[in-house]
Amino acid sequence: MKTMPSSSSDNSRNTSGADNQARRDGSSFSRLFSVSLLAFFVLQVLVGTAVIVLFIGNEMSKMQVVNVKSELSGRSQRLISYLEDRLLILHDYSKLPVLVTGVMQPDDHLANTVEFIESLDFLNSEAQFTLQDFQGKLIYSNWPFRDSSPSDSFQKLMNSELEEVVTSVVVPEGALDCCYWKLSVSVTYQGLPEGVFSAYLPIRIGEIFPEVREDVRVALQAGGKVIALRGEVAEPTIALESDIGFPGIILQQAVSKQAINDRIEFLVLVMIASLALGTGLVLGVVRYIGKKILLVPHERLQAMRDELEKEVEKRTADLKMRTVQLSIEIRERREAEVEARETGQLVSALLEGIGAAFLIIDPENNKIIRSNAVVHKMFGLAPWQLSEQSCLDLFSGFPDSMTAFSCPETINVETYTEGIAKHVDGHTFPVSRYLVPMEIQGQAHIGVIVFDVTERKNLERRLNVAQKLESVGELASGIAHEINTPIQYVGDSVRFVQEATSDIVEILKVEAELIESCKDAGEFQELIQRIEALAEDADLEFVIDEIPNACTRALEGTERVASIVRAMKNFAHPGTGEMSAVDINQALDNTIMVSKNEWKYVADIVRDYDPVPTVMCLPGDINQVLLNVLINAAHAIGDVVKNSGEKGTITISTRANENELIISIADTGTGIPTEVRDKIFDPFFTTKEVGRGTGQGLAIVHDIVVERHGGSIDIESEVGKGTTFIVNLPLRNS
Repeated sequence: MKTMPSSSSDNSRNTSGADNQARRDGSSFSRLFSVSLLAFFVLQVLVGTAVIVLFIGNEMSKMQVVNVKSELSGRSQRLISYLEDRLLILHDYSKLPVLVTGVMQPDDHLANTVEFIESLDFLNSEAQFTLQDFQGKLIYSNWPFRDSSPSDSFQKLMNSELEEVVTSVVVPEGALDCCYWKLSVSVTYQGLPEGVFSAYLPIRIGEIFPEVREDVRVALQAGGKVIALRGEVAEPTIALESDIGFPGIILQQAVSKQAINDRIEFLVLVMIASLALGTGLVLGVVRYIGKKILLVPHERLQAMRDELEKEVEKRTADLKMRTVQLSIEIRERREAEVEARETGQLVSALLEGIGAAFLIIDPENNKIIRSNAVVHKMFGLAPWQLSEQSCLDLFSGFPDSMTAFSCPETINVETYTEGIAKHVDGHTFPVSRYLVPMEIQGQAHIGVIVFDVTERKNLERRLNVAQKLESVGELASGIAHEINTPIQYVGDSVRFVQEATSDIVEILKVEAELIESCKDAGEFQELIQRIEALAEDADLEFVIDEIPNACTRALEGTERVASIVRAMKNFAHPGTGEMSAVDINQALDNTIMVSKNEWKYVADIVRDYDPVPTVMCLPGDINQVLLNVLINAAHAIGDVVKNSGEKGTITISTRANENELIISIADTGTGIPTEVRDKIFDPFFTTKEVGRGTGQGLAIVHDIVVERHGGSIDIESEVGKGTTFIVNLPLRNS
């Protein structure tokens, strides 16, 4: 009886001690948790600040320098393009016959040469020009200052060591502009330099670089001296230079170091403040959640730990035995999963990864037992239409050739073939088909692989057309060049005959007066009779009247041939393969001239041009677009007028707005039926009879305008009244 209170007291003390220990453990865990969060906050801020200051700050400084280099590179390219565009125009001018003849025969053609040079419009710039012969003698110059540029560049141009020279010229004080570009190109005849044509353009850096930030200074140096400057920045600066590829000319860009450092310091401070604030907020949330999730349950977990340890020990033995059994089952299941995964990957690779339509057909019942998603996209057939369906029934609505193409009954046919497939919406496209024998569950099946080869066919078509156009263009350009020289000889000879005839007529008039005087005097009667007999036999009066008319007609004919030759040379010019500025009105005139044989018997051309700006495009491709549309219009009118002798009308107009140039070609032909209007740009689609149309012309037009130039082409058509093709080309900075 006396021991009970003692036992109860001991138990009470043990319980109280356990509670106290639990409270101490909980308090210790709470302090440890708080100290850990604080230490993590300090460490995070210190490490983040060090990373921002040491690494990110340095990287931002480097990025600022890289940015300056990038801007300088862009401005260098802009300056190079600025000079190269003007050199290209100067080259074009130097190839004109009026300058070539002006250099080779300055005395005979000086007036024409001066008139031509004074009429030049050099990209709306105030330009002066000089023209020198092969000895350096000035033939023409409106440059008001003495030219101190190095003379060795002239010799290099004349020795064909250089095709073009760019230098800078500093003029005396008091002129409108202090410095000028001097652009010089050689004037050649049959590949040999015969003189030098130069242009002087004022150096205005604001015209080249209209937008320069306040913290940037751009300078242009030549010969180690600054010749143009834009912008002012505080010292010290970061200055970078770029050699633009023209000797002695350097582009420099400078940025204030202080402005860059201020910007970097501000960004670093903002990042550090954001890091501290974000880390503090995260740790506050973690502390609040930690109290709810960790500290309160920790006390309960301490009480449950002992009971769990006992239970764990009890079940550990049982789990060890079951673990051995489970490890065996897991290994077997893993091997099965690996096998199933490999099989699935193989099927997926066959059905989805080959990038083509894929069908597996059971040859016994001609049913489709499997297909991939490409089949649905390629033919427009839904999955429920393919599942366990007969292939012959599925394609029964298609042409017989399509059914045989898609549903082979045996593998013993041509393994690879090409053909034309049809979508359920009616449009057709070229495809290639492969047959693959396969075995499923011991039974032979047929795998049908179908590739959409539209893009490949388009590329082949483009290459074929491009090769033909290049060959025809080179041939036409060569023929035009060869015709141009002899037609000039013919024109010059006819002019000589015309002038000589006038002199001979005057002599004959005096001779007639002499004959009349001799008749009156009764002298030389026999000789006069012979002269009159010869004049009557030769019908001299008719000859004298008709020779001037014949010369005039011959000159009109030679001028007509010359204009055709010029149009053919411009149209057939192969270009550089790069975007260049094109006068669309001139391109239309050249196309009309070249294609005249196609439309002159069936239509009249009405030109409705606005003074539109030049457009950046591929000249050869745009010529092909205009030619194809114009010939289509002529054919459409020909189908209406046939051999009646009547003519239709082709109206060509050009307009421009802020964003695009609009070319409209309207005909009074047959018009396009509504049911085929959506198909006219499809490759190989044509409404013309066999042998007259290939179905490639308008497909090429659509590809050039939409894909290669980012434009658009629209159609307005009414059956029986005609069609209007509207080509929209984006206006780029030329």
